[in-house]
Amino acid sequence: MRKVAGVSGIILAGGKNARMGTDKALLKVGPYFIIERIAGVLCTLVDEILVVTARPELYARYGDKMVSDIMGGHGPLGGIHAGLVHAAYPRALVTACDMPFISAGLGGLLIRAAAGYDAAVPRYRGYLEPLCAVYTKNCIEVIERQLARGQNKITGFYDRVRVRYVEESDLRAVEPNLEQVFFNVNTPDDIKKAQLIVE
Repeated sequence: MRKVAGVSGIILAGGKNARMGTDKALLKVGPYFIIERIAGVLCTLVDEILVVTARPELYARYGDKMVSDIMGGHGPLGGIHAGLVHAAYPRALVTACDMPFISAGLGGLLIRAAAGYDAAVPRYRGYLEPLCAVYTKNCIEVIERQLARGQNKITGFYDRVRVRYVEESDLRAVEPNLEQVFFNVNTPDDIKKAQLIVE
């Protein structure tokens, strides 16, 4: 997998973790913390990794920059905004911190698919996956206007930018295990499932 130059990676680690009761990013799947697994994949694809978090002391070793929300209280969309503002490069591969099986093949496909667009978003089983997607700095102003209106839905700004939707057939061409890649850890049961996948 050839690295595409001039791309940032953004890991969103600002969630409340209510259903898990502990910090999801720092749970272990196999021998590695989830965020460690994600950072390990991202570093093969991007030129810098930003972690968006209110607790930088927990994550400093997993990224090049720790940043916090600029417009707070807006959930993941606020995190995407902060990451894009602070990113050194025009494009960024964004991932949630609770996806232990993020894949380099899929990430590389999304980065390439974003060429000429403001965003590249996978569609899996008929649903968009906005927390495993590429966004460019062209999205910043549109997101700011949406956040200012108190609208926090990530896909809510898509109709005002150029989005490339990457369909399941294209995703499967580079990554056959899509169910695994888009699996996210929200509950203690999910962690058990993730451990079984690793084993």
